[in-house]
Amino acid sequence: MLLNPLTFHAPKTVEEAIELYSTLGEVRLLAGGTFLLNSLKLLKKRGIKTPQHVISLRKISVLQGVKVTGDTLTIGAMTVINDLFSSPHLTDNFAILRTVCRNISTNPIRNMATVGGNLTSRYTWTEMGAPLIALEAVMHFCGTNHTTESITVEDFFKNFAKTEKILTHITIRRDPAAALAYQRVKKLSDVDVPLLAVCIRTHFNDGCFTRTRASINCTTSFAKRDLVLEEFLNGKKTANGIAQEALAHLDTSIYDTRSDDYKKSMFRISIKKAIEDLTRRGQT
Repeated sequence: MLLNPLTFHAPKTVEEAIELYSTLGEVRLLAGGTFLLNSLKLLKKRGIKTPQHVISLRKISVLQGVKVTGDTLTIGAMTVINDLFSSPHLTDNFAILRTVCRNISTNPIRNMATVGGNLTSRYTWTEMGAPLIALEAVMHFCGTNHTTESITVEDFFKNFAKTEKILTHITIRRDPAAALAYQRVKKLSDVDVPLLAVCIRTHFNDGCFTRTRASINCTTSFAKRDLVLEEFLNGKKTANGIAQEALAHLDTSIYDTRSDDYKKSMFRISIKKAIEDLTRRGQT
């Protein structure tokens, strides 16, 4: 299906993109295009008005790439998923991102889809939210008049992923002592869209869970932390039965968003597996 007529812009600098974004009416930003193009086709099919302007960020080189400065990992918003996956900088707590990237759709999609597009698309089921909340990642934006804003991924999703600014990069602090576990279940066997995702980060102190962050993506709403589970785990010994016991200490409002016994069961299986994984590491 052809798109409705539009004007395509391909700025080469952030400054040029900001100028276009702040002056054009009825405009959408184009990152990798895997979400936006399908969205525009769907809007046309439904007879809904589509934007007159699309601004591609593809040619802005400063928005691409992965680097480490001191103890901070910086991911450009226009970094494609496969480039993040293959980055040599994904060590220590950053290594969990390689597992996440590998789970995203197909190889052709991973060569197009960007980290920034995954975060800002406003689809509740995208992959990056839960692990980046667990990693305490920060998103950095540039707005009109070149004002900048930094906000944690957690707070960004609390605000329903709304922004009128351009995401430039994401930063994560290195934490060699952190242990992370990630579990993900896909929705359909032939369509690789996640049904749910669980990412738990913790530290071990004398064989006990400490500073735990349990980030959950139920896919019917944006990823968020399960504070009830975190409170239960913190201070608990890494005993073999702790994973099963933890299932009685969940914020059920996160998991019971649909009256679907299969989904509720898969959440509990995934959480149990993640905690068992962490428990084994805490006991070594």
